[in-house]
Amino acid sequence: MEVSADLLGDFLHTIYEGFDTSKEIEPKMWRELQRTMNEAAAEGLTRGEYQPRHNDRFLDAMRHGNEVFAAFKVHAMGKAMADKLRDSNGNIKPFEQWSNDVRTIASHHTGAWLRTEYNTAVLRAHAAADWQEFVENKDIFPNLRWMPTTSPDAEASHRSYWEKKLTLPVEHPFWEKHHPQDRWNCKCMLEATDDPATPADVVEDMPAPQPQRGLDNNPGKDGHLINDTHPYFPEKCAQCPFYKPRGVKNRIRAVFVAHKKDCFNCPYIDGKLPGSNGFILKNKYKNGGTLSIHELVDKQKTDYHDIIEVAQSFAKDGHKVEITPSVHFKSEEYKQIYGSLIGTKYERKCPDFRVDGVFYEYESFVRPWSKKKVGRMLSHGMEQSPYIVINNTKGCSDRFIRKNIIARRNVKADIREVWVYEKGKMRLMFKDGIFVNNNGETEVPPRGNVP
Repeated sequence: MEVSADLLGDFLHTIYEGFDTSKEIEPKMWRELQRTMNEAAAEGLTRGEYQPRHNDRFLDAMRHGNEVFAAFKVHAMGKAMADKLRDSNGNIKPFEQWSNDVRTIASHHTGAWLRTEYNTAVLRAHAAADWQEFVENKDIFPNLRWMPTTSPDAEASHRSYWEKKLTLPVEHPFWEKHHPQDRWNCKCMLEATDDPATPADVVEDMPAPQPQRGLDNNPGKDGHLINDTHPYFPEKCAQCPFYKPRGVKNRIRAVFVAHKKDCFNCPYIDGKLPGSNGFILKNKYKNGGTLSIHELVDKQKTDYHDIIEVAQSFAKDGHKVEITPSVHFKSEEYKQIYGSLIGTKYERKCPDFRVDGVFYEYESFVRPWSKKKVGRMLSHGMEQSPYIVINNTKGCSDRFIRKNIIARRNVKADIREVWVYEKGKMRLMFKDGIFVNNNGETEVPPRGNVP
């Protein structure tokens, strides 16, 4: 159970080329690790003969737990590698030197450690399936007995439990802190029985070894195959790279007030998880508006921050907004993102974002500024989409912009909307043949005339 050399190579190049491992989750490696954990879960549940149910919250919790675990594993691995990018003088190492320096990190995370995590996840998923059955049948078999390990190299941690045939009720608090698979690769099991429970004094005299980090929960109850106490996870919210409360007041409060950690129910982490379609939710507003950014978007683009502000403006008005990447028109990503453009005159184009499914193009200018660049922005925008946002930070007059729009309409150009972005603010200037002025008043100009 290892990550392919090609995927690992891509991961290394992504980090070396500047991917911010301290704040973001690299999507390709995340998907592979998530897939691996889901395979382990499926294998373990099948061994336990688990029967999925309608709206199965237990399986949902297990899937989401795997997503979160994979996210923190990718983050831990990426950060450890990124920390070795520079030499003692602060200079970026040559790629070959750096890749050799992080070889041990890579082999641990994607080799031996991953195999152990997979094998333990299989065992714990099996145990979780068994637990669900124990709870369902506790009226018939009210107690659970700790059975001997099947491992040929068993450690002594659980020996006293099976030697004394520890037997306790399903609801006994003992099972909250002690259970099979609370140690890596443990192959102990529980068995349902109607035999009498072990006397309390015998239980009290038994040694109580502490579970290993990440295995201290009962996956049969919460569905988490590896808990958020694992070393990949932060010890507290203040140390989490994804916990970023909004607003000055909330950020200050986070410094002084200990927030109870619950990584599997954290909106900050959920907001960082790459979606199945590649879009990552960044902002969600009370009126239902959302802003998502595709994982392939080039965040080094000169107009990236402008596009963010423009997209946020639409999202704050209650729209679903997605910032889209530039991808090759023959790629699977193009079909997934821009499929609605295939067969139209905009096929092969990659507009900057979409609002409620409608593609928009943002156009800015290269300095020095001149009024002629308004026309160029409109012309370039029209090549990508009939819905255009232009940068008018330099304050070109509305009259001049209107003149340029009318000139293009007179030659049958397809322009449906033109928005103006000025010093961080957005306003609609033209929509479906109607101009809108600063006061919100509208007018329909005759073709061939400039109002």
